[in-house]
Amino acid sequence: MKRIIGSLLGLLMLAGLAVALALTFSGLQRGAQPASQAFQSPFEKPTPLFYSPHLKLSPPPITIIPPTVTRAPKPSPIPTPTPTETPIPTPLPLPPSAFYALWAENFPEGQGSALWLADPRDIGSRREVLRFDQDSIYEAALSPNGRRIALVSGFWKTFTLWVVNIDGSDLQQIEQGSGVGGPLLWSRDSRLLTYGISWREEIMMPSYKDGTPGPMTVWRGATILLDMATGEKKELEDIGSPLGWSPDGQELYYSLSVPQEAGYSYELWAIDKFGRRARKIAQIGTEPVPLILSPDGTKFLIRTAEGNVIISADGRKRKDIPLPPWELRCGFIWSPRPEEAILCRMDEKSPIEYIEILNLESGAIKGLATVEIPADGVYLGPIDISPDMEWMVASVYQGRMYWVHLPTRLIVPVPRPEEGSVFHIAWVKKPIK
Repeated sequence: MKRIIGSLLGLLMLAGLAVALALTFSGLQRGAQPASQAFQSPFEKPTPLFYSPHLKLSPPPITIIPPTVTRAPKPSPIPTPTPTETPIPTPLPLPPSAFYALWAENFPEGQGSALWLADPRDIGSRREVLRFDQDSIYEAALSPNGRRIALVSGFWKTFTLWVVNIDGSDLQQIEQGSGVGGPLLWSRDSRLLTYGISWREEIMMPSYKDGTPGPMTVWRGATILLDMATGEKKELEDIGSPLGWSPDGQELYYSLSVPQEAGYSYELWAIDKFGRRARKIAQIGTEPVPLILSPDGTKFLIRTAEGNVIISADGRKRKDIPLPPWELRCGFIWSPRPEEAILCRMDEKSPIEYIEILNLESGAIKGLATVEIPADGVYLGPIDISPDMEWMVASVYQGRMYWVHLPTRLIVPVPRPEEGSVFHIAWVKKPIK
C-alpha cells in the first residue's frame, strides 16, 4: 500500500511541474522581446527584377506601430542628456551666421534621437525641434521654402515617415511600415513630397538547374508622390531612383536600369508631376554611377572611377572635368552657384586641405579657404556649404561632423553622444517665425 501511495504522490508532483513549466513558457512567448538589435538593417533593398514599363505594383497593407515622439515648439537650450565631446565655448568669437544649421543627433541604439537647430557659432543656444524616445533618424529633408521637415525614423524594423514644421509644431505621420524609406525629395514649390516604399512578394521563377518554375520571395519597390495640400498619394510605376526636380518644377528626374544581354544599361529619365508621362533623356552608361543634381536643377554631376562628368538636364551637353580622382579623395560637391562646384584637395606634404571653387564653364580654379587638418588620418570631406558660402559642413569617419567657418578657417566640432552619430540636414535662413 505504501508503495502505491508513493507512486501516486510522485505522479502528482510530475504533473504539477509540467503545468508550471507550461505556464512559464507560455508567459515568455506572450511577453518575449527581441534578444538583440545589433544586426538589423535600416532598410531592406528591393530585389532588381526585369524591366516592365506597364508593371502595376500593389503594396500590401502596412502594419502601424506608433513610436514615442515629443515636440518642442519653443527654443530649448537643454543639453543632450548623454555624454558628449568637449563642450564648445558659447558663443564663439565670430559674426552671427545668416543661416541656422539643421542636424540630427542619434543616441545609442534604442535611446532615441533629436533634431537640432542652431547658429553654428553658438551651439549652446540650440533649439530642439523634435525628439524621439526610441527611434533613430535615418533621413531628413527640408522643404525649399524652409518651413517643413520630412524625416524617416525607425526602431526594430518599423520605419515611419513624418512631416513637421521647422518650429516643431504640426507633426504629421504620413506612412509607417517595414519598407518605408527615401529618398525624400520636395518639389520646388514645397507642395509635393516623394518617398519610397518596399514590400515582399512571392513570384514564380525558373530554377537554375532544370528551368522548372518555382516560388521565389523578392522585394518590390515603388515611389509615392504625396500632395501635401490635399493629402492625395500617387504611386509612380517603374521610375527607378528619383534624383530631383526640373528647374520649372514640372518634372521629376530619375535614373533607370534596363537589363541587356550582357549586364544593365543605365539611363536618365523624367516623369511629369502628375505621374502620367515619362520620357527618356539620356543614356548614362553600363556602370551604376551616382547622379547628383545641381541646386538649380539644370545639370548633373556624374562621379566615376575614371573621372567626373557634367551632363545637362536635357541630355544635350556632356563635359568631362579634367581632375584626377585621387586629388578629390576628400570631397567634391555642388556650389550654391549653378556654374560652380566646390572641391577639396589634399596637400601631399603638409596636413592641409585646400577648399577651392571650380568654374564648370571655363575650368578655372580659385581658392576659397585653406584648412589645417584637425587630426592624423582625418579628411574633412565637404558635404554641404551654406548659401552665402560662409560655412562648410564636413564629415569624417565614425559619425563625426564639423562646421568650418571659411573666412577665418575655424573648425567647429559638432558634439555627438558616445556610440551615437550626427548628420547634417540643411541650412535654414534666419529668422524663423
